[in-house]
Amino acid sequence: MSETNKIDWIHHTSYVHAIEQSKSTGKPILIYFHSQSCGGCNRLVDSVFNDTQLIGAVNDSTIPVWVEVENSKPDPRISELVGSHIFIMSPVLQLISSDGDIYHKFLGAPLHTRLDLGYCRVHHDVEGDIDASETASQLSVGLAKQAMASFNYSIAESKLRKALNASNTASVAVREAAYWLPIVQARGQYPEDSVSEDGIAQTAIAREVRRFCNTLIQVPDHELMVDWPGVQGEGGWAHYTDCLRELCLGIYQMLLDVATDAAQKRAAQGRSLTRAQMIIRDWQVSFRDLQASLIGLKGPEYDQQHLHQNYTLGKQRTIRNNIVHCVMAEFWAHSPAIRSTLEASRTGIRHSENVSPALVNWKIHGPAPYNFGSIQSLLTLWEKRHQQLVEEFSGITDAELDASLNWWEDSPVSVKFRLCRLGWHFHDHAAVVETICQRIGHERSETELLAKLLFNALGRAEGEMVGLSRDEQQALFASAAHQLKTRSDELARVYEGYLNKRADAAYATTQAQPVAAAV
Repeated sequence: MSETNKIDWIHHTSYVHAIEQSKSTGKPILIYFHSQSCGGCNRLVDSVFNDTQLIGAVNDSTIPVWVEVENSKPDPRISELVGSHIFIMSPVLQLISSDGDIYHKFLGAPLHTRLDLGYCRVHHDVEGDIDASETASQLSVGLAKQAMASFNYSIAESKLRKALNASNTASVAVREAAYWLPIVQARGQYPEDSVSEDGIAQTAIAREVRRFCNTLIQVPDHELMVDWPGVQGEGGWAHYTDCLRELCLGIYQMLLDVATDAAQKRAAQGRSLTRAQMIIRDWQVSFRDLQASLIGLKGPEYDQQHLHQNYTLGKQRTIRNNIVHCVMAEFWAHSPAIRSTLEASRTGIRHSENVSPALVNWKIHGPAPYNFGSIQSLLTLWEKRHQQLVEEFSGITDAELDASLNWWEDSPVSVKFRLCRLGWHFHDHAAVVETICQRIGHERSETELLAKLLFNALGRAEGEMVGLSRDEQQALFASAAHQLKTRSDELARVYEGYLNKRADAAYATTQAQPVAAAV
């Protein structure tokens, strides 16, 4: 028996035993990554983990596991655990299932970024400001999310109300509990089943592409080859607009034509894309491709667990957590590294400490997004921050691509590599999202695949305009945006009766048999 005045931590060397206990008891694993050099970690131990009420709650409801990260030599088991759980700016305290599904990340806990390939060390970015009371309340939220995953809504509601009653009204725990409570009360039915294109898009062309696609994906695949009753296309498309599929391909080609025309006009003016702008062009395509992977998803699918097998512990992030990670990595981690490298190159000043604290970025631009809340607000923030970075980095010169600086790495890394990474990082997660869709049973319709094609074409057209002013871009897109609006209006009219019937049927179905949330 362990003493009652301390948390019954299981050492990481006995992690297999912890998994067995979690499976046999049904309790989730509370995994904690500790580093002696981490001031926030030591503060957690000294002033949070010794709280009597928290100790009781942790011991009663979880299987707590302590992972000592820093070691004199590589440890494969530590590398596996750290590599699976510590992503860019991830809390060191997480509530997970025996299979590695992450129920909850304790917001306000210290944040870590990985430092080397072996994951033997970590860079401690933010010390955190979570106290014992908030930790206990977030534990209640995490346990509620575990109950939601098992469709135990009465338990989930009880845990959420406990967090609401015990916490300061301004705390993260209260905000998250308040978000999940109505979903639990609706037995898993989410308030946001669709995302408004008007709220997300920053430009007219992006808004119209979203609007068209959001209507398109509601049309059943069997309508794609039905005679198109609307207006035929112009030019050669007058002979190739006899069904909805060809209408979509015509819009796809229209967007590609915009890209070609933009490139030609720039070349004629001696303003062709620089090497850096070519990289940003590819980054823009990957941005739209990742956004396209979210087409057709409903609220519960963003949070649904999907693997339930402990292949590589902790990598089973939900679709929402993948997107939050991408937004966080792009704006709060990868981009500051580029910015600092450029600053050092342009000023000739290299600071002894190259890694600026994440809190500096937070003070200027606000904190990174949370793993809960409206999907629309998350995508709106992403679109805004991404566009901001595209404009900021479009002025990078060819010479500056070779500038290098070590951020958390042991050796310098070039601006070119970091800029390219922004693109392939998105492609990586787009593949992950598609894999998750397969696991959770979201079979892509043909209309969804056509919508993804249109997003790709949008990215290619936008990419050819990198470095141009917003007025110049708007002028180049004006005709396409107008045509798309006309087609979107037409599509909605053609399928108005069917879409209304489908909406009514969907509403009746959700009332009769609510969709269960899987967190």
